[in-house]
Amino acid sequence: MPMGIVSDDDFDLAIQQTKVVDIKRGRGEGRIAVPDMIREEAAKSAINGEGTGKDIARAFGISESSLSAYKVGATSTTTYNEPDDDLVKKILGHKERISKKAVRTALAALKEITPQKLEGVKARDLASIAKDMTSVIRDMEPKSDQPNQQNNVQFVFMAPRVKSIDEYPVINVAASDNG
Repeated sequence: MPMGIVSDDDFDLAIQQTKVVDIKRGRGEGRIAVPDMIREEAAKSAINGEGTGKDIARAFGISESSLSAYKVGATSTTTYNEPDDDLVKKILGHKERISKKAVRTALAALKEITPQKLEGVKARDLASIAKDMTSVIRDMEPKSDQPNQQNNVQFVFMAPRVKSIDEYPVINVAASDNG
């Protein structure tokens, strides 16, 4: 059938002659939604790094894409950009607890670094622990939009200086009579 503008009657006739199959989206017939508790625990397991995404998804009986959605607070892949407030609060609370524990551990490691221990080798190990804990803290804190951080593109145009007419040499040309 050629492409173009057709009448409503022709369009309806073409639809009746062609089999149009509606694409099924979502979990499908007979499958129930994943309970909130499972979503929360799966997200926490992923945040804790208790295995690969594939292993965690298999353990909870969910897909890897659903696990990815749960980690950001979404209740499904279709609502990935519209997270569930309750799930987000629980995930942020979990990350905050991890972060607080990391802060306590980092502070304890820093307290153990004394002038006497700096003379020995073990201070390097304590500094390494403190550095690792600050890295955990940074990863667990919620991402914030920093107004001072700008990634603007800057263009610099270089152009030669414009000369005035006085700067050009004057060449006198005599007219010839041989023309």
